[in-house]
Amino acid sequence: MLMKSSVVKTEITAPSIRYSETQYGRGIRLIGLWIERSRQRRALAKLEDQHLDDIGISRTVAALEINKSFWR
Repeated sequence: MLMKSSVVKTEITAPSIRYSETQYGRGIRLIGLWIERSRQRRALAKLEDQHLDDIGISRTVAALEINKSFWR
């Protein structure tokens, strides 16, 4: 005697996670921006006065930028 197996198809729908993915993505991008700012400010701090003159920035203006917090 052959038995037929019955297959029950069910759809599982995930709750809407669009909001959390958006917030997560924004957070990741923001952290990346902070890291990039820190990297650029460290590079600016290493420049000699002649190089700062070449890009049109005084040592005083460079110091103001270098001393900013990473989130600003």
